[in-house]
Amino acid sequence: MRLLHRHPDTFDPATPWPQDSESVRQDSRLFRQIVAQRRSPHSGRPHAFYRLEGPDWVNVVAFTPAGDLLVVEQFRHGIDAPTLEIPGGGCDADEAPEAAARRELREETGHRAATWVSLGSCTPNPATQNNRCHTFLALDCEPEGALELDPAEELQVWACPWAEWRQRMAQGEVHHALVLTAFQLLSLWEGWPDLLRNLEA
Repeated sequence: MRLLHRHPDTFDPATPWPQDSESVRQDSRLFRQIVAQRRSPHSGRPHAFYRLEGPDWVNVVAFTPAGDLLVVEQFRHGIDAPTLEIPGGGCDADEAPEAAARRELREETGHRAATWVSLGSCTPNPATQNNRCHTFLALDCEPEGALELDPAEELQVWACPWAEWRQRMAQGEVHHALVLTAFQLLSLWEGWPDLLRNLEA
């Protein structure tokens, strides 16, 4: 990369901001909202920053032996509208991301996978959140039993051909940012060209 600008002249992105104090503004089931008072290491000026602390999340790109993608559709209260997504959810306390991914796939779709591949992780919103979202590829998913949903979870599960899913993403019908990120990570996986050929065969 080629540096174009730096402000201030002494700026170093790796230099941490000294923290004077922090307090918990709200503690909920999903997040703790933290207000941190920090000072710029370059100017010395104080600023308040708001941070959401929560568990890591997982997403699962799950394909059946026939090459269909397992898709969940549910109503999302943040946007008051239904969304097309892939299975996913939060890691329980002390639960490893892959274990959480296996659990979420089983609970939300009633399937188990023969093969698991880690596709990497992302920071959902590093400006305000401290957690990561881990994405896994699950292959040769077979049905194993009924769904095991939380009391407030209501959803339907679809088997979607890859060509249809790709078209829905291109048309904007799939708009969950972390779901779209999962397929970007899939496209960077070294095994994607071979899997894509099988899906398009």
